[in-house]
Amino acid sequence: MTTAFVVGATGAVGSELVKLLADSTKFSKVVLLARRSVDAATGDKFIQKTVDFEKLEENSEDVRNLDVAFCALGTTRGKSGADGFYKVDHDYVMSAAKLAKENGVKQFVLVSSGGADETSRFLYMRTKGEVEKEIAELNFDKFVIMHPGLIETKREEFRFAEAAACVLMKPLKLFSNRFSSSATQIAQAMINATQTDDTGKQIWDNVKIVEEAKKYSA
Repeated sequence: MTTAFVVGATGAVGSELVKLLADSTKFSKVVLLARRSVDAATGDKFIQKTVDFEKLEENSEDVRNLDVAFCALGTTRGKSGADGFYKVDHDYVMSAAKLAKENGVKQFVLVSSGGADETSRFLYMRTKGEVEKEIAELNFDKFVIMHPGLIETKREEFRFAEAAACVLMKPLKLFSNRFSSSATQIAQAMINATQTDDTGKQIWDNVKIVEEAKKYSA
């Protein structure tokens, strides 16, 4: 039985991950570090901690010697501005990774983005690339990076560009798994990633995510 902690549990992928972990026979203990309570976290295996991401190091005792860290933290530039986006998608993600490493967590599973590139002139892709590079330098026993395409999900706020892209992607999905995956599929792949004997840094692209989701069992 595996133990884990989750950051980003209230987002699109994170909330689906929590639902799956609630039913999973693979996990005996899951610590949620979030700014607010997570309704889907039902059952004795969950421990919910309300945290200040500016002081995440104060939660060391809560994550000490767990097996896995799941990170699905993220925002958008449109929602938080450029500075706010970088704070969440870089600073808070790195705080979670360092918290995990310093407290003996062996595996780190990160939701990033296809096209992540630390040399990109675009803030989003550059930030994702920087984070991947910096976490890799922490040398977890296993570091699995999810590179989904378009994430299919129902959001509280309407995103016109995302909705339009989903419509355009729908016929393409008949021919290829390269372009998009659902939040549930990504969460299923994240759990599967923790159950392999593979070590080191791995990147799972959208095709791999969809393939692993098909294999998922609770």
